[in-house]
Amino acid sequence: MKRLALIVNESKPGAVETAAEIRQELAAAGLETAPPEQLEGCDALIAVGGDGTILTAARMALPLRMPVLGVNAGRMGFLAGLERHELHLLPRLSSGAFTLDRRMLLEVQISQDETLIYKGFCVNDAVISRFGTPRLAEISVDCGGGHALKFMGDGVIFATPTGSTAYNFSAGGPVVEPTFESILLTPVCNHLLFTRSTVFTAQTVFSVDITREGLALATDAEPPVSLLPGQRVTVKRAELEALFIRLKTEHFLDVLAAKMGR
Repeated sequence: MKRLALIVNESKPGAVETAAEIRQELAAAGLETAPPEQLEGCDALIAVGGDGTILTAARMALPLRMPVLGVNAGRMGFLAGLERHELHLLPRLSSGAFTLDRRMLLEVQISQDETLIYKGFCVNDAVISRFGTPRLAEISVDCGGGHALKFMGDGVIFATPTGSTAYNFSAGGPVVEPTFESILLTPVCNHLLFTRSTVFTAQTVFSVDITREGLALATDAEPPVSLLPGQRVTVKRAELEALFIRLKTEHFLDVLAAKMGR
């Protein structure tokens, strides 16, 4: 690697100072840095912030098939490859002493009358939930082959293995090793007694027909998109993958214990 773009969430305490240290470490290793506006022509993107910043960076890098290195300046930073006290490892980027984690993504579509009106990708999850109404959300999810699961509550989460430790985890869903290719379907505050989180194969295609107002779609904690009656939401594995740089050799369980065991 020779040139790296740097995106910084300046609202995070210490993020600006951390970014300055990163630039110093990279310069000492003979590496150039550039702002995110000059992403094309760079070899990788470094994101300084929390998981939200790293997710934003991953989506920015996706069209260019560019790897992302997250540096934690937030509280959890589960997607981060480095903590603030580990910046001395950055010179490994110049020597190629790193690995690339390939993470499956979800592709989410909204269509109406066979016309595609929205398409997006998510690293963590896609959530259909009630929006602007106190009524329970009644959601029927076709899980492929005409098999449907019905939910009544606040909504449903479609999560990747990477996202299993995000909203899915808070909603009581299982933690899945991030390289295990699968899609998790988890209800949020479900009022039906026997419906639980379910793990599906990565080839499963889900669809939800919207029959009433008051629902919205959110991907990776982005602002929600209102859903209207007559629309269909389709969730499936994306052909693209997210690439994350790993400069350390720690096991997923070590990260899980360090982040979740606090």
